[in-house]
Amino acid sequence: MTAETADRTISVFVPGWVFDDRSLTPPDRGDLLDVELTFDPAGQTPSPCERAVQAIARPMFGHAPRNRPGGRLRWPHEVIGDGWSAEWLSEQPLAGRVELTGTLVVGVGWTSSSNAARVRGRVRRVRLVEQRFEHVERGIRAVDGTERLTEVEFTPRRFWSDLVVEEDGFRATGVLVDLDVHDVPAAKPEFVAGAVSVAGPDVWVMDRSDPVLLHIDTRPSPPRVVEYLLPLTIEPPVDQWTRRVHADRDGCWITSRYEVFRCDRDDDGTLTVERVCTEGGSTVFFDGQLFLIGHLRPKLSKDPRYGAVRIEGDAHRLRVLDEERRFVPVADPATIAEVTAQWGRADSARGTDGTEWRAVGMLTAQSPDGTRRRIDLDVRTRGTVRWVRPDPLTDPANADIVARISFPPPRAAT
Repeated sequence: MTAETADRTISVFVPGWVFDDRSLTPPDRGDLLDVELTFDPAGQTPSPCERAVQAIARPMFGHAPRNRPGGRLRWPHEVIGDGWSAEWLSEQPLAGRVELTGTLVVGVGWTSSSNAARVRGRVRRVRLVEQRFEHVERGIRAVDGTERLTEVEFTPRRFWSDLVVEEDGFRATGVLVDLDVHDVPAAKPEFVAGAVSVAGPDVWVMDRSDPVLLHIDTRPSPPRVVEYLLPLTIEPPVDQWTRRVHADRDGCWITSRYEVFRCDRDDDGTLTVERVCTEGGSTVFFDGQLFLIGHLRPKLSKDPRYGAVRIEGDAHRLRVLDEERRFVPVADPATIAEVTAQWGRADSARGTDGTEWRAVGMLTAQSPDGTRRRIDLDVRTRGTVRWVRPDPLTDPANADIVARISFPPPRAAT
């Protein structure tokens, strides 16, 4: 039996803990599900949750292998089927067509990849999964191959992490859901508000992941919304913002952990976009200047290639972008204290009139009297973007490098 049928239906197991930590709303028949999958290979004892699948395996480049019990190594791969994909730990590196037997499982991937593919499908069937447990010295232990399936109309609303075992020795562990990955709406662009900044009547809103910037003129009623598609990367989607936006009277700054962009809005609405530098981090716009806040203490960070690694602290607590568009250190303690105190969340901003703006998926505005309203971002026009691209070949700072790589090469001085 295969996990894929003529209507492109796959069976996926949803562990109960996924519902307990509210990572996923319990699905019912007919619901549209959007999930991240891993592929758990079959064990020595067959399980009714297992299926045979045909897929294309692709290594997850740059990710270190996992060390499994017994010192066995497993390399992270992505397996891609008809309308679905999942993470899979392979005993050896490979690429190409594979036939696997196991269970597609909803949850967090082994690699904690920030760019994991998600699978969408319509719920066609829900079955409660129960498994027999036996008591051991330090609690209970699942007995492999004892799963039983009971068809239900909807996922039971309960606390799945309760370790109570029924009289017959079984306890519920999750649900097995049949997903029709063909019966889903066609993908379309969707603006997800992630960061907001205000300067007078101008509100700038940045998408959480996509390189889409909205300018909102709050003077007319309803507000006028213009969309700008920027020459920036698509960032991995996260629960919060991936970029910050800092508004001023001429436009805005867009910053991230990687870079800084300047956006100037002309009188005709054209937006001129230019990358200022390839250095970024936590930024604050204060008193007409852009500051970069450093973190002096070292920290541990998870790296896909090396695992947990030590990241040394920054050399300076605060730097400011100067006229030559370079971040230079700030030495004055009073300035450092004043600027760092201004740091706040990228998804909220306060206007001069006291209005509180929030960009959490949608954009809302709360007036000083407590009235809160949602801003309609669906009705908008497309604005013109002019991209100023720096040419490193004409930059005087690179003259010595350009001379070495030019043809014919310059003659050596005699």
